[in-house]
Amino acid sequence: MFEQRSLKATLQYSIVVFTLLLALCFMLLMLSYAWIVEDNVFNRLVLSEAQFIQQQFQNTGDIVNPRHPFMTLYPGWQALPEQVQQLHLLSPQRIEFPNGKDGTLHLQALALGPHEWVLAADVSGFEVTRDYLPKLMPWLGLALALIWLLAFALSRYLSQKVIRPLEHISASVKHHNPGQPLILSDTLPDNEIGYLGRTIQNNIRQLQTALARESDFTRDISHELRTPATVLKMVLSRLSPSQPLDNDSLTQLRQSALQMAQTLHVLLALAREESMQKERLCLLEEIEHCLVNNPQLTQQPQLALELQVPANYQIQANRNLLHILLGNIINNALTHASTSQLHIRLTDDTLIIANPVAGATPTDLLTAGVKSASSPGIGQGMHIVKRICQVYQWQVTSLNKEDWFYLNIDFCTDIGPTSGQTADP
Repeated sequence: MFEQRSLKATLQYSIVVFTLLLALCFMLLMLSYAWIVEDNVFNRLVLSEAQFIQQQFQNTGDIVNPRHPFMTLYPGWQALPEQVQQLHLLSPQRIEFPNGKDGTLHLQALALGPHEWVLAADVSGFEVTRDYLPKLMPWLGLALALIWLLAFALSRYLSQKVIRPLEHISASVKHHNPGQPLILSDTLPDNEIGYLGRTIQNNIRQLQTALARESDFTRDISHELRTPATVLKMVLSRLSPSQPLDNDSLTQLRQSALQMAQTLHVLLALAREESMQKERLCLLEEIEHCLVNNPQLTQQPQLALELQVPANYQIQANRNLLHILLGNIINNALTHASTSQLHIRLTDDTLIIANPVAGATPTDLLTAGVKSASSPGIGQGMHIVKRICQVYQWQVTSLNKEDWFYLNIDFCTDIGPTSGQTADP
């Protein structure tokens, strides 16, 4: 089984080993080049001297001795040492031969008349590379150590720039609490690794949001639909072919069906992924849209409507959920108003919807199923408003003062007005 190694250690090990191997290869190439150059210098000296001897023989007919004391002219291969003769028979093209202990001969055959002569140069005393190699080894070792230090420093630098952010992402994801948000953007570089971290962070946040919506939807279905489903079962159990339903049972059926329809409409809107997509919306335009498309306004032609919302005030929300919220608020105001009056205004970052009422209203009006005694509804509309406000972390409160009902929605967690203007209180 292979030993597990971290990405950081693997990167450092790979860089250091690769750099050392590359340095060793270059050093070997350098030494090989030095040897090749030295051998070629000796070969050219021997070839030049052989050409001189041949030229003198052609000019005078005499065989002259070599001009260099380290060169000797032999009358054929048989005059050379036996070891040289054997190596020549094995490799006729060979030029360099050993000469005793640590000695080297460079040979060149030349024709002088009908006979073949051999010019031998004993270059043992002129081999610089072999003599200076022991002195060069410490410097090569020092250069190798310096290269190792530079490679190690480079590997450390790359591990800090590349591996450390990846380790941070890995550790953060490994120790991440599923119930808490994953925060990576503040510590990541602005490059591909940062993009990877932000993508992981966004994907985890989307998964958490989807799981939260699924959990809320499951809980809400169980809680919100249990009562109307029970009422439906109870009324249906009293159905008889011979006896029609009374008015109370019919009213219960209608209210339960309406409550289930409204609840399913809102819960499905809250559970959809597209309902979580926000956009910049002009608050005044969305309020006017909900007012114009509200069917109850056509039944109240004498309605005194006061709308004071700046045209430049924008919020970030989902258009569908915002329409559901505003529609429920407007319906509630139009239905329960004692006179045909409706005031909508924006004070600072708080939207205030007010309508006159006759008598007191329940203090916990935003709770599901709670309604005033004179209300013909099912006590679900204001609870829907509260649920949508919770999605955007808006603060919603209600107040009954001097025969007026006020519903306040504070957008303080949102962007606010674009130019700093707000409506008068």
